[in-house]
Amino acid sequence: MPPLNSPAAVEPSRPRHRAAHADRQPHHLDDTEHGIPAPVLASGAPPRKAITVPVITSLLVGAAFIAVFLAAFHAPTSHGLPLGVAASDSAAARVELEINDLDRQAMTFHRYPTAAAARTAIRHDEVPAALVTDAHQNLKLLVAGAQGPSATGSVQATLTAALGHPIPVTDVVPLAHEDSRGLSIFYSCFGVVLAGYLFAVSSYQIAPRMALAARTASMAAFSVASGVTVAAIACLGLGAIPAPFATTAAVTALLAFALAASAGLIMRACGPAGIPLASIALLILGNASSGGILPPQYLPSWLEPLAYGMPPGIAVRALRGASYFHAAHLAAGLTLLACWTAACLTAQYALDRAARHRAEPKATTPAPTRATM
Repeated sequence: MPPLNSPAAVEPSRPRHRAAHADRQPHHLDDTEHGIPAPVLASGAPPRKAITVPVITSLLVGAAFIAVFLAAFHAPTSHGLPLGVAASDSAAARVELEINDLDRQAMTFHRYPTAAAARTAIRHDEVPAALVTDAHQNLKLLVAGAQGPSATGSVQATLTAALGHPIPVTDVVPLAHEDSRGLSIFYSCFGVVLAGYLFAVSSYQIAPRMALAARTASMAAFSVASGVTVAAIACLGLGAIPAPFATTAAVTALLAFALAASAGLIMRACGPAGIPLASIALLILGNASSGGILPPQYLPSWLEPLAYGMPPGIAVRALRGASYFHAAHLAAGLTLLACWTAACLTAQYALDRAARHRAEPKATTPAPTRATM
């Protein structure tokens, strides 16, 4: 019998010791929390992927946000901004020539027979400002302050530079007293867009195989709650949006539905990659092009078309029209948001149906037997 401390006596215990030590070693994901179930740990990504994918995804989304917003707003200049003109032919031609000499692309001109006609056009959001003459044939500028101080200030600066002197300004559509900077509509819609995106992400992460009918019902409940909440805060609580409560709730509810359906479609079609893609398409491009900070005519040419086709821009124009411009763009906005939602849900239904058809042959094909092999 070998001594107890001899190599022959110690060697047989080493495998058992190593096995016990291996059992006590934590999983590579079990570094901050103990007691995680084995199936959860087994489904976790390997360390290299767990480290690199979040870094790359976050940098991609952050870089896209910075690039889009800086490109759009670091030095905004108007191109094709409509300006009403109600003056004699000679005075109008002189003003137009001086503005075109300064920047030929800055403005487009819309002639009106009288100052009253130009004022009506401003109040119905046909033009954001108009240059008119008073009873003494002196020029003055009518503006819609509800377009935001950035837009009206830019028009004033352009006219001052073109004419060589400032001219009197009259605000015919002022902002609500509780919204002195004209950003309440933009931030309300931005919040709804963010909430709709987060709803879609959490819905697909918690229940990726939920039936479309149940998912649609969940979207509808979320959208109604979002619309009522936004209207209660913005209209009743703060008075920052002067549109009627029901109108504000309807527009923001449809915006929430459209965003949830859009994000859901992207994630349904693209899988895990749909999360960053949806954030870039909806949160970044959608909000940057919404026109809530500056009118679409101040956006870069590659971004401006999105202002008229994506849900955030549609909702911003509808709410601004309902608040200040005799419901201009409201009916069109509600219709477009409803159509956008219906199109996304229809596309999701088509994807689900195609997936079921692909799975049916596998489920119905009998397994091969020895007799058939």
